[in-house]
This record gives sequence, C-alpha cells and structure tokens, in this order.
Amino acid sequence: MKKLSKKLLLLLPVFAFLTAYITIPAKMTVVQGDKLDFSWGMTAGASTEDTGEFSCTVKLFNCIPIKSVDVSVTPKCYVIPSGESIGVKLHTDGVMVVGLGEVQSGNGAAKEPAKDAGICVGDRIVDVNGQSVMNASAFARALNEAKGSARIGLMRGDSRIEVNLHAVYSKESYGYKAGIWVRDSTAGIGTLTFYNPENSTFAALGHGICDSDTKEIMTVGAGSVNLCRIINVRKGEHGNPGELMGNFSDTVIGEIKTNSLIGIYGTAEIVPQKESVAVASRFQIKEGNAFVLCDVDGNGAKTYEIEITKISKSAQINNKSFVIKVTDPVLIEKTGGIVQGMSGAPIIQNGMLAGAVTHVFVNDPKRGYGIFAENMLDVTMQMK
Repeated sequence: MKKLSKKLLLLLPVFAFLTAYITIPAKMTVVQGDKLDFSWGMTAGASTEDTGEFSCTVKLFNCIPIKSVDVSVTPKCYVIPSGESIGVKLHTDGVMVVGLGEVQSGNGAAKEPAKDAGICVGDRIVDVNGQSVMNASAFARALNEAKGSARIGLMRGDSRIEVNLHAVYSKESYGYKAGIWVRDSTAGIGTLTFYNPENSTFAALGHGICDSDTKEIMTVGAGSVNLCRIINVRKGEHGNPGELMGNFSDTVIGEIKTNSLIGIYGTAEIVPQKESVAVASRFQIKEGNAFVLCDVDGNGAKTYEIEITKISKSAQINNKSFVIKVTDPVLIEKTGGIVQGMSGAPIIQNGMLAGAVTHVFVNDPKRGYGIFAENMLDVTMQMK
C-alpha cells in the first residue's frame, strides 16, 4: 500500500502537467488590462496593458514552462445590461420532424411511409419537389398537390439529403398522410441579457432554444422577442424547477437572427438610452459576491445578491462557464432561487457584466450555471 501511495505521488506532477497542457488554448483573446492567471497555479507573466498581439509562455507554479500561447489583446467593450422579461417567438427554417408513425392504407393495412422513405426524427424538411416549405401547412399542401408521391429535401445536421416519399391517401381527412409529426414554431419566456449599442444588437437566454421532443437546436426561419409582463411565479423546489409566467406584449424588442448553443441573438428595434458597463473577460471574474438583474414580479428588473462559487477557465465555449448560488433572501422568498424564465438574466460583478444565468440545478433551485458574457458579446460583434 505504501509503495502504491508513493507511485501515485510521483504521478501527480505528471497528471498536473498534462491536465494543464490540455486545458490551455494555443490561441486566446483577452481584454485590455487582464491578468493572465489560470487554474492549477499557472501564470503567463505577461502584460496586457496595450492592445495587439503577442506570444507568451505559460508556466506551472511560475517556474515550469508548459506551453506557448498566442494572445490577442482587445480594447474593453461596453454594453447595456437589461434584465427585462421577454416573450420569445421562433419559427423554424423548414419543418422539423419530431415523430414517426403508422397510417392506415385503403385496404386497412398499416404503413410507415416516412420511415420507409428514410426520414428520421430530427430531420428538417425544407422542400417538396423543389418547392420550399416554411411551415406544417405548406408541407401538407405541397404533399397533396403532388398526389402523395414527392421528392423530399431534408437537412440532417449540416448535410442535405433527398428521399422519395410515397404517402397514403386518407378518406377520413381527404388528404395524403405520411406517418410523420412535424413542428414549425415555438414560444416561451426568457430574459434579455444586454443591448450592444455599437451595432444595435441584443443577446438573450444564454442557451439555445431546443425542440421539446428532439432536443435539437431549432434553426431560425423568422422570430422576434417581445416585451413580456410577469403575472405569476411558480417557486422552485427540490426536484421540481420553478417557472415565471407572463403575458406577451405586442411591443417588439428585436428580430431573432441566431439561435445557438449559447443563446439567441438579433437586431434591436430600439437601443435604450441607459448606462453602459464594461464586459468582463473570464480572467476578471472571481469567486465571490455578485448581483443578478431580473424581473420576477412584473414590476421591472431589480438586482438580487448571488455568489459565484466556481469558475471554469477552459477555452471551450459552452453555456456552463461558472456556478452561481442565490443568496438574496428576497429572491429566495419570491422564486425559491433560479426558475425557468430567468435564463439570460445578466450577472454583474465589480461593476462589469460577468455573464448571464443559463440553468438551474434541479435538485437545488438556489444554485445554477452561468455563461461568460464575453462569449455572448463575440456573437453580437459578428452581426451586421
């Protein structure tokens, strides 16, 4: 046992070195003034006071060289935090297949036309005999016009596929049935994270809108975010996430252009004339006290105390960049912690936008995940 323990101790430095090497990116972008400190006691010992590009060596415990990194230093960017509750309306680009089934033929035999054609759940139908279809009604109409037999254009991931579909005529509905269930739109409540005044864009949710059946990210054909007034809240409990409930307004905030793993983004109708704050880089975010800005009672966005308890310095872009814990007794009394509809609520630390709320821990509604604001900012900066 003692020999085994000694071997494990000898392997620890190797493990630390390899883990550090894997987690450090070869290229990285930081904000002017950042201190390049990583986890595992790694430092770069380089100044970021000036913008531009340079190379530096990351060292473990400030003495063991690990990796050379190309660093790009960008100037600070400023956005307008929101915290407004929004109603999200999204229409897909094409029609998403959410289920397959049987249909009865004229002689009573069960058939599976869509399955036999090679159509799968998660596919997106974009055209019928070369005619674009944007919704379920257009798909049904095109199939009937083709007398049930048609060349179907599909998107499966990033690949286009074409299949031959032979639907079955139904006397009950006086139309052709393909044995397929489709969805072309969705709607829900979330929170607007920020406006980018530089190019009149917005960012919201911090996570993507997925189809409830396939769990796939829904592609954007058209969509909008509208003002929403919260009218009730179902408090979160252990094993049962809570939820904000509200009414959509006719007031459109912006048009959705992108639905991605890290949120929804689009062009803003009007950028409010409010105070802007700097966007923090991941290196400026620290474990400790912070604030979340959200509307949970229909009386406008307010600040509530939270704590950032764990931060990931990984270069991988995802919507679980750090862990937060709600500590404000007022917010806990109103919602139980983090609830559905708070996704996108901006998180402020040291006067800067650190990130946004994305998920709640199902077994502990006081805790959840957040996403780095710098990742959301990057998406808006790439929009026209």
